[in-house]
Amino acid sequence: MRLTITAEMLAALERAGDKPDWLIAQVTRMRADGEPYILPLGSQQSTALEELCAMNIRMTPDGRVKPEHAALDALSTLVLENY
Repeated sequence: MRLTITAEMLAALERAGDKPDWLIAQVTRMRADGEPYILPLGSQQSTALEELCAMNIRMTPDGRVKPEHAALDALSTLVLENY
């Protein structure tokens, strides 16, 4: 799978905690290469990325995604829609 991600998604990945080494390398590469940000993923990597997004998304007391985590929520959805 190859995903085209937004600058906001890339910035959210840069801020996310507990990134595996392969994702750190991909984020660094995409930042260096510039737009469009293309993220190639194998099946295990796509699962790991979706789980990473889910772990880093925070919700408001009423159950909505906090605005500062919207890009990770959108990236999680993108992975699931393209799996």
